[in-house]
This record gives sequence, structure tokens and C-alpha cells, in this order.
Amino acid sequence: MTVDVNASTALLPGTCATGGAADPAAGARELVAGLLARPWGQVSPSVYETGRVVSLAPWLAGHAERVAFLVTAQRADGGWGRPEGGYALVPTLSATEALLAELRRPSPCADPVVLAGAVRRGLEAARRWSGPDGPPLPDMPAIELIVPSLVSLIDGHLAQGRPDGVDPQGAVPDRAGTEGGPGLPAGMDGSRLSAVRAWLEAGGRVPRKLVHALEVAGPAAAAAEIVPTPVGPGVASVGASPAAGAAWLGAVRAADDPGRLRAAAGVRRYLEAVVAGSGGPVPCAIPVTVFERGWTLSWLRRAGVPVDVPAELAASLREGLGPEGVAAGPGLPQDADTTSVALYALTLLGEPREPDGLWPYELETHFCTWQGEEGFSPTTNAHVLDAFGAYLRATARTSVTGGATSSEVSEVSETPFTATALPAPAGRPAARYAAAVRKVSARLRGCQSEEGSWLDRWHASPYYATACCALALHEFGGAESARAVDRAVRWVLAGQHADGSWGRWEGTAEETAYALQTLLLTLPEGGDAPAETAEAVARGHRFLSDAADGEEGPRLWHDKDLYFPAAIVRAAVLGALHLADGFLASGRTSARRP
Repeated sequence: MTVDVNASTALLPGTCATGGAADPAAGARELVAGLLARPWGQVSPSVYETGRVVSLAPWLAGHAERVAFLVTAQRADGGWGRPEGGYALVPTLSATEALLAELRRPSPCADPVVLAGAVRRGLEAARRWSGPDGPPLPDMPAIELIVPSLVSLIDGHLAQGRPDGVDPQGAVPDRAGTEGGPGLPAGMDGSRLSAVRAWLEAGGRVPRKLVHALEVAGPAAAAAEIVPTPVGPGVASVGASPAAGAAWLGAVRAADDPGRLRAAAGVRRYLEAVVAGSGGPVPCAIPVTVFERGWTLSWLRRAGVPVDVPAELAASLREGLGPEGVAAGPGLPQDADTTSVALYALTLLGEPREPDGLWPYELETHFCTWQGEEGFSPTTNAHVLDAFGAYLRATARTSVTGGATSSEVSEVSETPFTATALPAPAGRPAARYAAAVRKVSARLRGCQSEEGSWLDRWHASPYYATACCALALHEFGGAESARAVDRAVRWVLAGQHADGSWGRWEGTAEETAYALQTLLLTLPEGGDAPAETAEAVARGHRFLSDAADGEEGPRLWHDKDLYFPAAIVRAAVLGALHLADGFLASGRTSARRP
């Protein structure tokens, strides 16, 4: 992989369209070309991650721009990030700590009065959200480690009083005019963070998941035995995270270990490449090559958007698959979610692969996202169902022998499918795949809300989770899933806004795309669509067609901070437009299957 400004940059406002297009096929061609042109991925800047780089690596080019980004991004209420749903706490703590660190430096790169005001407002906001009366926090990666680490850093700054040499006239009061630190949210005591740091200091092996958030380790990062992951010639990342890379570099510089100092040059080049085209701010995770390509291509192909996919893209999904699946990007752990979507995309591209790399994630009632975790993700399991169902459908086009019954084969073979024929799995493997399809389908049906929606740990919007689960159950869940799919459709219809959009908080192009795909891809073959559905599609299509191109959408995806994966969202929008165009132009109230 070559490293250049275009390939490695975080998404800048205006660099990726999120709205409508007169010709979805043309938009898809441009989008697919962009996957090759920017192989590290197109991910929005993160307040959390940018704050960590400001605090940990003030020497990195673009520092002043990162500080300005944080100051400008602060809301009138003093917070950063999404104000609803508890999402503001992590970015607010990160930005506040970063600006406090900058304020305490001998020569801050911004007006100390401006910095102190931003810190004061940030602390006031953090205290509202972090105390025992604050809102419940969302389930986001490493949040139980990130929050205590940031609170501890803020307390350390405040305990030292006003920094010497800053605003000698007293315009910046002691402790930045605060009433103390924000404290920890209810139910969070920092014990897990202490345990992790003690484990690292004792020489314990660093779990791959933790490397992505190595910045929480503090001084213990110096003891962590981490080998950076190559992401290009002479370039290496630590956990595909700028913050983790900056933390590791700081630990290496402090330890002055010759071997690690040599490796540090590659990590420094990674950080320099990430910020080179962004103007300073950095994303949560990059590179995310397989994640971006798998989701983008599967959204396009599932909707039947006509687009030629270069062999290189399919190869990048295929070549990473191993006995434990594939990771979202180099330096991240393999996971069942990315593995499933890559497998499903390959099948849609006519290159099905046996999904045996998913077995390490199988539990008694479902599939976990990462090995060793106990949490449950509906969308991960929906994607597992896609992968297994599509594989059984592909192999059933020749013959499925032995362990799977004819009814099990027919359930996944009803929908027309185009793929290169595979040899059918013989006997027991076929039965195991079919049993997994039944198990996952039952678990998804069982976790559907009373209203008909699903909500997931990887996305803030129920429209994303509902689309993933309803589409997988419709295609591969069998007759037992018909009621669940119908309930999901009725929930989507009931949630449309007056302007034709859908959204958890406000109407967005992304969520409208998920809603339209749910409505259109679950229609029965032939026949008429209900008038209510046809009207909702027409209104949603108008909203999506009028949505402005060239604007970054709201951040709804979960990592350490909420983020916006531009290419993936664009693919969902183009797929929805293509489906709605075909439905409305058909002269019938029925959708044309891809």
C-alpha cells in the first residue's frame, strides 16, 4: 500500500457527498474508484482522538490547527460531540483535558484567555453529564477505561493550579476558574483501569482490542510489548489509532529503548501521513480498509446498483481471510462483524468463500464480535446470518448433500442469486451451517423490540440496526421470521418525519437510506405494495434526492467517539436511491428485486 496525502487523510468537510445523485450508477462508479484512490478509508475527524493527539504529541505538525479545531467545535452549552444519549461526555472530557494541557504549556499556541474560557465551560458541561445524575452512557469501545483516565488527567492538571508564565496579569484565574474536576459517572469507579495498568506494568500481554485504546494506559504504556503493524512501506500504526500511536511514541521516547526507537520512525510517519491531508484533526480509526470496502460493496450490490468492481477490491477482501476471519484494518483484531460482511460482499461479487472463519466466534445462543467477549451485537449476528445464508444459497445451486434437509436448503435458495458455483459442503458441515442460520435467526427475532425495531452497540441509530436485522431475516430467516420482518416494516413506516426523512433525532440522509432499503428490499416478489408503503417511498425518495451533496453527515457510528464513515454512508444512500428509482419508475407498486 502506498502512502500519500489522499490515501491516508481523514475526511475533510466537503470531500465526500452524502446526499442524492441524479444517476446512482454514476455515483457508485465514482465511489468505487475512491475506494482504490484512498485505501486507508474516509473517516471523519474525531474530537476525542484529536484531543488525545493535542495532549500527547504537541510536537506533531498541525498542532495549532488541532487546537483551533477543538476550540471551534465547542458548543454553546460548553460540550463537544452529540448532546443526546450520553454521547457528549467522552469528547467533552478529551477536549477539556487537551485544552488544559495546552493552557499549562509555557507558550500555548492560542490565546490563554480563549483556552481558559473553553476549559471552564467544558468542565461545567462535564460535571453535568458525569455525576450520579448524569445520563446513561452508551456502550462504546473502552468507555469504562477512557472516562476514568481522562478524569484522572483533568484532576492532575487542576491540582497544580495556574501554570507559571501564563497570563501574568491574572486574566486566567487559578484552576482555570473551576470548581474542581468532573468526577466519575454513577457505577464507574476506575477499578478496571487500575487493573489494566497494573497488568501492563507487570509485563502482561496486551490484548489486541486494548492496543486500539493504548492511550488509557498512561505511564504503563512504556511497559507494553507492542509491535507496530505495517500499513505501508516504512509506515506502521499502533492499533490503527492516532491516539494510541501518539501514546506509544511517548512511552518509547521515555524508555529510550534502541529497538523500539527504530520502530518508532514508522509510527511517526503514520501520524504525519494521517494529518498531512487533514489540516490537523484526526479520526478514531485508520486504516479501515476491509471495513470500508466490505460495507460499501455489500450495500451497493445488495441494492442491485450496476457497477463494475475492480478485481483488486475483491482480492483485498479475499486475501485477508484466515482461520479467525479478518480485521477491519491492519493493527485491529479480527472480528466476526467484518469477517461476515467481507464474506457476504464476496458472495455478492460472485466469489463466495466458505465462512468457516466465523466458527471461532460461535457461542451457545449467538456469535460474539470478538473472541472472548460476552456481549451481544444484533448487527454482528445479522451479518453472520447474511454470510451463512448466502453461502448455503450459493452452494445449494449445485447440490447440498447429507446433513441439511431439503426444507433448510429451500429456505436459503428461494431468492434468485448469481454467483460462481461452489462445491456443496458435505454432510455434517452443511448441517452445522444450517443450524447456525436457525440459531442466529431465532436470537434476532428474540431481541426485537416490542415496537419492531432493533438497536445495536455499533451505531447510534435504530434505523441502521433495523435494516441489518430485517434484511437478513427476510432473506435467510425462513417463514418463522416473516412476522418479525413485518413488525420492522410497520415500525419504519410509523417513524417517517413530515419532510419524508427518517432519523433518531433529526432526519438524515443516512437513516433515510436505511429506512428505504428496509421497505423496498423486504417487499414480496411481484404483486402490489401497500399504498402506505408506496407513499412513504415516494416521500423518502424526494427527501433523499434533495439532500445536499458534498456535506459530511452527522456522526452516528460507534468507536471511541462517534464518527462518520463517508464511503459506507454514500453507498447506502446510492443503494436506496437506485431501489426507489426502480420502484417509482416501474408503473407498479412493487419493487424490482436486484
